[in-house]
Amino acid sequence: MRRALSTLLIAAGVTVFAVTPASAAAAVPRTLPITGQGHTDLREPARTWTGQDSPVGAWRDAENRFHSSKAYVTVDLKQLRGNRIISAAVYSRETAVTDCAKPRSVELWQTKVAEQPTWFSAPEELTRFDTRVTGECHAHVSWDVSDAVTKAVAAGQEKATFALRMAGGRQYDTGYGRRYAPMSVQVTYNTPPSAATDPVTDGKPCTATPLPVGAPPSLFAKVTDADPVPGFGVRYVVTDVADPAKRHEAVDETTDTPYTYLPASFLEHGHTYEWTAHGEDGWDSGQASSPCRFTADLVAPVTAPSVTSTDFTRSEQTTGVGMPGEFTFDARGDEDVVGFRYRLRDTPLQEAAADRPGGRATVTARVPYAGDNRIEVFAVDRVGHSSPSSTYEFTVRHNGPLVEAAEEALLGAEIEVSLSSSEANVTAFAYVVDSRAPEITVPAVNGKAKVTVRVTNPNSTSVSARAKTSAGDFTEVGGSFTRTADSSPVITRDGDLYTFAPGMAGVVEYSYVVNSGEERKIAAGPDGKVSLPIDFGGFPFPSLDVWSRTADGLVSRTAYHYPEF
Repeated sequence: MRRALSTLLIAAGVTVFAVTPASAAAAVPRTLPITGQGHTDLREPARTWTGQDSPVGAWRDAENRFHSSKAYVTVDLKQLRGNRIISAAVYSRETAVTDCAKPRSVELWQTKVAEQPTWFSAPEELTRFDTRVTGECHAHVSWDVSDAVTKAVAAGQEKATFALRMAGGRQYDTGYGRRYAPMSVQVTYNTPPSAATDPVTDGKPCTATPLPVGAPPSLFAKVTDADPVPGFGVRYVVTDVADPAKRHEAVDETTDTPYTYLPASFLEHGHTYEWTAHGEDGWDSGQASSPCRFTADLVAPVTAPSVTSTDFTRSEQTTGVGMPGEFTFDARGDEDVVGFRYRLRDTPLQEAAADRPGGRATVTARVPYAGDNRIEVFAVDRVGHSSPSSTYEFTVRHNGPLVEAAEEALLGAEIEVSLSSSEANVTAFAYVVDSRAPEITVPAVNGKAKVTVRVTNPNSTSVSARAKTSAGDFTEVGGSFTRTADSSPVITRDGDLYTFAPGMAGVVEYSYVVNSGEERKIAAGPDGKVSLPIDFGGFPFPSLDVWSRTADGLVSRTAYHYPEF
């Protein structure tokens, strides 16, 4: 739905957004349910005739017998209860006319309710209506019955009956007789918008305590309209409790989203405001919501908080990486402050509530970086305004475990790695080999542990480890680096015959590439060697790359050979 707000008018302390109701022209006529319809006949005075066009006035049948008839319709009014009736009319059309030269003498009367009238039991005729005609002979005819229907509904009547007859003695003059299509009663009425319910300010339900706001709040109350054509709006009225003459008023036709057009200039710091909302559609207004109140808090705290910590200091005894420590923030007695916002390096803002207005908050932090660090802290009031910030600088101690392993090892060898940490309450170590998952956890005894790692990388083996405390906190990472001894095959040549000899134990296969071509494979002999002729095909820059493989999948470094011819 579109957002519709009109020109701003300001006069005598009143701010009003005036809107021309869109739905004043949107009401549509609806046909009332028929509970009885037909005509009566003087010739058969105890019968009600239904299911066909109705003769009205005097007429003769095919056997030239005289008749005199009246047509009736009864409609159900119950759907009109509680609604504003805008207009009501009875419609029909002439389907046969005895003599078009005769003046039209048909009359519509409201009668007492009679769903099955007869000539003998004809209901009392109460009110006659003026006839409106469209066309000449065989015309469309209608009657304005707005006042009659409105009064009937107001009186609590559930039904209304209307009768067509000829005026006075012409009811018995065959020269004036006519036939009419079944009558319909169409009513244009308006259903008022529903009562406004569930009011919220800035998305928060209203309570007995005014909601503090730091900026013009959004307002919303739930309103619906049962009419089939949309176009109703919600009128929001905001008044200053201390000065009710100061009022903001607007109609918002976007009825399913909050109203967000309260001007900032309307609010004054420290003032309390009351608002209500009600639906209106150009014809009627719905019941207003229960009043809601909010208080404008437009001034931010001016005093920066103090920040202290005995855990994070500039000394060497400061807390280590990843270990818990406390900071204390103090609002320095500014009772407008109810909490704090803070952030460490490369972390998002976090929040902490003060123990009382103007009081303190203590937070636990785990800092992921060693060395120089800082924490920035803001005092925050009840609507989220922030004070100037305070910055506290401190040092975080390196505390990664000591990881010790051999400086060099053969490919395929198993090496012992020692892990130790000086951090208190270390119960385990988590380590990763060559920066590849998974991370393996082993228990610690007195802050120490040993693990065995197999060398599978032909170049080097790294072990990265973190110490874990009994509280589940992890230190920073420590690591070791072990070079892998050269494992590349030895290449020898005798003419065009080349021999590959192992540079590590357990070789069962060689892979080789000639002149940067495709990889070829050849099995090693029992002694790990293999000889084979190699033709470089007169390649201008011949090359030979060779590497070996063990039965359990270890792959050596690559040996590079550039023969000269």
